[in-house]
Amino acid sequence: MKYPLSPAASKAQDAVGSDDYEVVLIRIRHPDLVEDILISSDPNSVVSYEPYMRGTVSPWLAEEGEENTFLFIGIGFDLPDDVTDAAMQGALIIDVLDSEIANILTSTIEPAVVDMCTVMRSSPDFIERQFLGHLMSGAEGDGGAISLSFNRRHVLEEPCPADRTTKERFPGLHP
Repeated sequence: MKYPLSPAASKAQDAVGSDDYEVVLIRIRHPDLVEDILISSDPNSVVSYEPYMRGTVSPWLAEEGEENTFLFIGIGFDLPDDVTDAAMQGALIIDVLDSEIANILTSTIEPAVVDMCTVMRSSPDFIERQFLGHLMSGAEGDGGAISLSFNRRHVLEEPCPADRTTKERFPGLHP
C-alpha cells in the first residue's frame, strides 16, 4: 500500500544531510491506568522546566483545538519476525517511568491498546502515518524497561463469516 508523503518528508528524504526526520508518537491505553501514557521518540522541545522534561507537542488524538504532550523516553522496537509454525510477533520496549505503570501493564489479564503514528520533526501537526488499536499480547518488565509484545493471533483466530454468507444474502453461492 502506498502512502502519500508530505512535502517535509519528501524534502528530508531527498536531502543529503537533514535535521528533519521521522518521529514516532505512541499512546498506551488501559482501563486500570488513570491517564493514557503518551510517549515520543524525539526530545524535540522542552515541555516542562520543573521537573525538566523534553518531548513533542502534537494535536494527534487530542480534542479539537487542544494539543497532547508526548514525553520523550527511550524506545526500542523488536520488529515482527517470521518464525516457522508461529504467528508473526514483535515488541515495543520502553524505559519505565513509574513502577506502578509497569505493575499494571505486566500483571493484568486485559491487554493494553497501543496507538502509534509517525510525524516529521519539523511538522508534528501533520500525521504521516498512523496505526491504531494494536492489542498487546504480553508484557514483561526487567531492569527499568518493559517489553510489550504484540502479534497477529487475534486477527487469525477470528471466526469465519458464516452468518454473513447466507443463502438470502448471496444466492449465487448456494444453488
